[in-house]
Amino acid sequence: MGLLYLGTPLAWEEAKQYADHVRFHGITQFLNTWDRLKDRHGDELLWGDEIEYMVISLDEAQKNAKLSLRQTEILAKLSSIVDNICADCPAE
Repeated sequence: MGLLYLGTPLAWEEAKQYADHVRFHGITQFLNTWDRLKDRHGDELLWGDEIEYMVISLDEAQKNAKLSLRQTEILAKLSSIVDNICADCPAE
């Protein structure tokens, strides 16, 4: 990640001049990481590991993505699925 140090946040008008630089390097970093890790399989999630995600609605015709507001509903459904799977698991 790099060395962190205390700094002063830029005002939006000042920060906008760096948007293209940040976007380019962010995309480059993502693609390099993806290329390096795309063939990994079987990694286990360990206690304390974090997963970050967004639930979006994608309109392919308009080439537009919008943040979905159905996270609570989706998480409840996923929890139910996991509970059903684990109900059949032998106790350790």
